[in-house]
Amino acid sequence: MNIKIAKGLDLKLAGAAPDMRLDFACSETFHIKPSDFRWLKPKLLVQVGDRVEVGTPLFCDKQDERVVVVSPVKGTVKDIVRGEKRVIEEVRIDRDQDLIIDNRIDFNTPTDGDSVRKLMLQYGLWPSLRQRPFAIIPSPDSKPKSIFIPCFDSNPLAPDFNVLMCGPDIFLQSGIQMLQLAAGDVPIHLCMREGADNQFFETVENVQKHYISGPHPAGNVGTHIHHIDPINRGDIVWYIDPQEVARIGQFFAEHTLQFGKTAALTGPVVKNPGYFHTVYGADLTALLTDNLTQENVRLISGSVLSGSKLGKCPTLGFYDRQVTVIAEGGQREILGWLLPGLKKWSLSHTFLSWLTPKRTYDVSTSLHGGRRAVMMTDVYDKVFPLDLMPLQLLKACEIKDIEQMEALGIYEVDSEDFALCELVCPSKKEWQRIVEDAIFECRMQNVE
Repeated sequence: MNIKIAKGLDLKLAGAAPDMRLDFACSETFHIKPSDFRWLKPKLLVQVGDRVEVGTPLFCDKQDERVVVVSPVKGTVKDIVRGEKRVIEEVRIDRDQDLIIDNRIDFNTPTDGDSVRKLMLQYGLWPSLRQRPFAIIPSPDSKPKSIFIPCFDSNPLAPDFNVLMCGPDIFLQSGIQMLQLAAGDVPIHLCMREGADNQFFETVENVQKHYISGPHPAGNVGTHIHHIDPINRGDIVWYIDPQEVARIGQFFAEHTLQFGKTAALTGPVVKNPGYFHTVYGADLTALLTDNLTQENVRLISGSVLSGSKLGKCPTLGFYDRQVTVIAEGGQREILGWLLPGLKKWSLSHTFLSWLTPKRTYDVSTSLHGGRRAVMMTDVYDKVFPLDLMPLQLLKACEIKDIEQMEALGIYEVDSEDFALCELVCPSKKEWQRIVEDAIFECRMQNVE
């Protein structure tokens, strides 16, 4: 199937990663964060001083203790960091000096879906899956109607999947076979960029292949699901990153458990952007040291549109495949709105930069305006490609009118689908946070 996305917006930023590998020595300390997994309520399974192997459970989900998050390295639990109300913020692990990041697991190769699910749950591979609606780890008992594997990313400065998949691609077919067993032989959709070099995905068998063209959010899984297999109330769709599919394939093909992945370091203030190989939870401080053009920056795990802000110990999020670094804003500009703005990005023709459409921009975190009440405007429709009414849905989310949200299609979307709406919003509303809070309310109602 060929799908053309007409509405959307490509934000052209400076600092894209060339096909170059960065030298990155894996850190000695690893930070495993429950916050990487949406709405997971962690229950500790280790204590400070415990020895762990690759695959040792660190914590499980209180709501379903079969779902566990495991250690990505061999080492010792150094600390359990807690926040307000003793909420577990991270588990810190000091790795052994020999840097063992894989583990040989002995098991009988499964021939049925229940056995595949059991092994994925036991060794921490189940959290690789997420489901729509709600963008959460699916229940081990859930039965999806389809599985989506997005094979490109249209976010600003997004990494090239041909670089990310160079090496793990040999296990892609094996991973798909295991997912088919686990899900019950449902359709698996591979969504690729039309006209791109899809060398690692064209040869995959027993899947349905789709080619998508157009601006961002053409690469969002929500866009793919909406146009290929829309969700109605009560439906469940799984989705998973290709690197995670390959990890599952390697586990079942070679009986080897590992949590390494390739990601991109990008951003206007990065001196040498490029690709690096890391292990989930590794401290990325060494990667950033002496590689930034200024000190006052914001580190983002993911893209500038929908990524999460990193703290003093930066780590790549479990589901992310890029780290973006931009300048912290907030400084006042002399004659800001009166200048021609040749180097300022704008959706409209407010600045003369629209005369150079191929220019890339250095952006910061500045809002360039003040927050105000929601304005009635059609600007959201210009960047929202789903066949829904974005303004009406966003207003329903803000007042948490669950019946209205359901009628307007809340189960089809997630917060990242409204990232562009937030970018172009004249009211400077934090629409992604508002949508996530509204989706949480919908989920709580469904649980009850």
